[in-house]
This record gives sequence, C-alpha cells and structure tokens, in this order.
Amino acid sequence: MPPARSGKFIKLLTAISPFVALAGIVVLQAQEYKKSVRQLNSADYLAREQERARSIDWQQQSPNLGFANLKANAAYLDFVQYFGNAHARETIGYELVPEYFEAINSIDPRFTRAHLTLSVANSMYAGKPDQTIALMERALASVEPESSDAAFLWTYKGLDELLFMGDKQAALDSYAMAAKWKSLTDPEYGTVTIEDLATALENASEVELKQAQIKAWSNVLAYIRDNQRQGEILAKIDALKADIAALEADAVP
Repeated sequence: MPPARSGKFIKLLTAISPFVALAGIVVLQAQEYKKSVRQLNSADYLAREQERARSIDWQQQSPNLGFANLKANAAYLDFVQYFGNAHARETIGYELVPEYFEAINSIDPRFTRAHLTLSVANSMYAGKPDQTIALMERALASVEPESSDAAFLWTYKGLDELLFMGDKQAALDSYAMAAKWKSLTDPEYGTVTIEDLATALENASEVELKQAQIKAWSNVLAYIRDNQRQGEILAKIDALKADIAALEADAVP
C-alpha cells in the first residue's frame, strides 16, 4: 500500500476512536456512582466478586414481571459501580464483565446505551470479543433500526471483527449495515464517515490489518489478570507477528 493510502487508513482508524470513547464513557459515569471504599486485599475482593456473581445470576434468572427496562437499568448501574472500583479491577481484573453483558442482553436486548458501553468493556477489558460479537448480533436482531444510536451497534461490531478477529469482510458488511441504518458522521470530526473507513479498509494491506490486531490485543493484555488467558493472548500476538514476517518476506523481490 502506498504511504499516503496507508496513512489515510491509520488516520481513519484513529478518527473512529471517539466512537469507542463514547461507549467507554462508563468510566466517567462510574465516578458519579462509585462510593469511597477502603482498599481491600485480593481475598476480600474475590469474596465480593462471588456475591456479585450470584446477584447477576439472580437478576438474569428472575422474572421481569413487565419491568424489563427497570431491571436492566438496575443491572447496568450495578455494572458501572463494579467497573468503577479501580483498585478492585487492578487487583483481580474484569472477570464479571461478560456475565453482566450476558445478563443485560438477556433482560433487555434493546438497551442500546448499555450494549455500547459493555461491548468495549467486554472486548477491551475482559478480552472476550467473540462473545461481544455474538451478543451484539442478538441485540441487532431486536433493536429497531431507526432507534437512537442503533447504527452504532453495527459500527462497534465491525470494530471488534476488524481489530480482534481480523475478519475484514465481516467488518465491511457491518459498516455497510451501519451506513444503511443511519449516517454515522460525527459532527465533532466532520468529514470522517463510516463509508470513508470502509473504503480505506478495502484498500488496506494484510500487514496493516495484522498490525492493527497486534495493537488491539496488546491493549487488552494490560487488563487481564488470569495467567492462562494472558498466555493465550500472547500466543495470538506472536502468531500475528509471525504472519507479518512471512508476508513481508514474500513481498521482497
């Protein structure tokens, strides 16, 4: 890929980061909801984690009684408090994020705001992009295309498919659906649209795509506390680096 075209692709990837930041606003919301707590040790945090896990399971299994929205909102606010406890997350990680995502998706798959925040938390902090994509597909099957921010669900799904799964065609398909549902031009970033990103992606080289994957998985690695999962992610990164080396070797005349 010519340097100018390559630069455009990287620039566009950078430009869509506000979409990720939009979902990641949970970090800021957490500052409003979290209470001051003393710093506990790992054993204390793990005990509290087990209590939360039981609560999440109860929320998911108990009947909605016609109040799915209220129940999903309560679960979401509980998630915000969980996510916002920085010391606990630094100590034992983000293991319950997938459970929160599964529960809220089950209770109210139309809860777009929660799905946008949870998609980033689940992929970037819990390292579960495959689950994120599956749950976003379930949400997309339920949400109305014209509803507020619905098209962003396709955009976030496309980012996971591109940055974590390396599935270029799936990402392009998701971007096409996002553009079909709604124009995704962000007023703050003016000229950058999802169509621009799709066009740049079509012309991106395999090396660039794999470099983007390495960057994404390297970011995830910083939040994972489970040794086995760390090893799996490191293996992914090593495999991607090996792929890049092979592609670059084949490109040498």
